[in-house]
Amino acid sequence: MRFPYFKRILMVLIMVPFFTSLFIINNFFLLVDHLLFSRFKKLNIKEPVFIVSMPRTGTTMLLHLLTSLKNEYTTMKLWELIFAPSITQKIIIVNFFKIDFRINSIIKKAVIFISDKIFNNLGSLHNTGLEQPEEDELVLLWNLSSPYLQYFYPESNVFDQLLNFDSDLSTKKQNRIMIKYLRHVQRHNYVFNREGNKKFLSKNPFMMSKVKSLYYHFNDAKVLTINRCPNLVINSTVNLSELLFSTFSSVKFKDELKVKIESVIKQWYFHSHEIFNSNENINHLYLDFEKLIKKDETHYKNLFEFLGLDAKYISHILNKNNQKYKAKPKKSYQIKKYLEGDDIPFMKKYYKEVI
Repeated sequence: MRFPYFKRILMVLIMVPFFTSLFIINNFFLLVDHLLFSRFKKLNIKEPVFIVSMPRTGTTMLLHLLTSLKNEYTTMKLWELIFAPSITQKIIIVNFFKIDFRINSIIKKAVIFISDKIFNNLGSLHNTGLEQPEEDELVLLWNLSSPYLQYFYPESNVFDQLLNFDSDLSTKKQNRIMIKYLRHVQRHNYVFNREGNKKFLSKNPFMMSKVKSLYYHFNDAKVLTINRCPNLVINSTVNLSELLFSTFSSVKFKDELKVKIESVIKQWYFHSHEIFNSNENINHLYLDFEKLIKKDETHYKNLFEFLGLDAKYISHILNKNNQKYKAKPKKSYQIKKYLEGDDIPFMKKYYKEVI
């Protein structure tokens, strides 16, 4: 990734100034929040819902289905995570677009058009855009504590501790990062849900390594996990990672990185399984990927009962088109059998035959 190929040089010249500028601006306004809106830290986040599941298990689809219940849930969108993590920025942008609305949303339409072009390549595997709900792990970029940073330098081991959050980080570091995350959730609610009429909803695969810390800081949370064939999870994650890495470099995706992805996913499976099973106080529900995407009515009724949602929403969810949330690779790739059924015994019933 560090070789001076043209694509790498170009991406460094674009991304480093862009990220550095946003880092300085966002942290400045995050500091301003403590001066202008210090009461945000007193907001109580009641019974949030966290979709804590492996990547490529239908988490985006589930997030979009639940956020379509606008009277029930509030969640962070991509524009907020990248350009407005602070209360100050959120208020400025929201009011700016209220003014823009009066002139037929000319600026908003232009921004969405440009963002669609930028995210077009990624959209083949992951439905995203500035106006879309997104993984709120991104908000931790602004205190340099997110594994997302590894996509720019994937051959580095600097971020490995963040991939094994509960296991490899000291308790002090865990608490510092999770409190930062909590403050971002409080900031979001301060602007969009101050009365607490809605439940905060999050989708974040990286939370698989943080389930112990997550429960410590959000002990009344409801946690959803989606079970899917581990081999398909690994293959799809490798495919997405290769796409992301190729965005920043023309260097060939190394086999060592595929092995690392396999290893991390196995660690996440065992860690989360151990935490969920050793702590009966965690309000957690396992979902089945196949039943979820096939809109199995009984499965969704169990989900709604767990979340305390009115059954009247069932028909809305079952009739909602979820095709746009499915991965649609531009080219097929060979499915590799990374794991045997006995490698993760408690997932054995979900294994499928693969090439």
